[in-house]
This record gives sequence, structure tokens and C-alpha cells, in this order.
Amino acid sequence: MPISRVQQGTATEFEFLKLVILGGGGDLEAARPATDDDRRDAEIHRRGDFNLGLGFQIKSAIEIAHPWDADLLHIRFGVAKDRLISHPRFFYFFAYLDTRIMRFAEPVFIVPSAEVHKHAMPHLHGDVWRFDFHASMGSNARDKWFPYRVDTLQVGKRILAIIHDLEKSESLPPALRGTIGAGGQADLSDLLWVGRHRRAA
Repeated sequence: MPISRVQQGTATEFEFLKLVILGGGGDLEAARPATDDDRRDAEIHRRGDFNLGLGFQIKSAIEIAHPWDADLLHIRFGVAKDRLISHPRFFYFFAYLDTRIMRFAEPVFIVPSAEVHKHAMPHLHGDVWRFDFHASMGSNARDKWFPYRVDTLQVGKRILAIIHDLEKSESLPPALRGTIGAGGQADLSDLLWVGRHRRAA
């Protein structure tokens, strides 16, 4: 008898928390909210630091598709229109839960909520937004989800890097916020610097 959706969800959440705690080298604290009105399955913050925390919606599949001899992770889910929230501190975690080896297969995906809501084939069905997350798991994949791939042993470190980048972004003046790139450096290419002209001596 296959595991139920409730069992799958519970196993997925605890496997994610294991990767966060152990992969973060003890630098991350993780909690499961008692209620889920904000669609946060887990809340993560750096140990001893309560200034910035991340919310995660955690989703998995226990089957994998094989179109064109490639492994394809497909996760379909719906969100009530009045509960759809895109926020810089809200992320999705997507994974293939391989029940044969009883852990996540490589790779997994950590994706900002705004990217999921914009690019995961959104369509409104009545009062519910429907999403389809399709991501190639092949080593040669270069699809739109490739930048968000993470090896399971690097999940904790990736979350620490996200927190670090958000701290940098939120410490900038309002005009520069949102310019932090994946490498933690501010992208200033679209800015025009204006200063007073100085005459040569």
C-alpha cells in the first residue's frame, strides 16, 4: 500500500528540517508553525538572531517523470486567491522524495515565492491559483529553474547565503534595495551616478 499524502507531507517536512539543521552546521534554527494560515510549513532563522527569518512552503513528489530519457520533477498545487503571498522572505522548497532510498533525490530546489508565482505556469481557476512546477533533474539541464538547484548537503548553506544576501539588501538605502544578485553583490548597472564636476588643478 502506498504512503498517504499526509504521510508524504510529514516525511518531506522532517527531511527538509534535517537538511537545514545538520547542513547549516548548527547555525540555523527551524520551527514548524502550529497553524498554517500563512502557508508556512517551516520558519528558519539564524541561531541567536531574530532580526530576519524565512518562511518555507515545502512540497514533494514521490514519482518522477521520464520524458525524452530525462528525469523531470513535476509538482502541481493550488493556492486560494486570497492566500497567495509573494514576499522576499517567503520561499518554496521542491524535492523528489524517493521512497526506495527513503530520502530526497538530487537535486532539490529552493525558489523565491515571486518566481514560482510568476513562472510555474500560473492560471486562475475560480478562486484558486493553479501552479505546475516542472524542473529537469538532469546534470545537463539549463531550464529556468536551474539557478535554484541545490545539492541536498548544501541546503543549509544555501539558506544561510540567502539570509546573508537579504540582510545586505535590507541594509541598503531604499533606492538600492532589490539590487543584490545571487553572489551577494549589488547590481548597480542601471544606476546613474551624479556628482559635482571638479576642475583639474
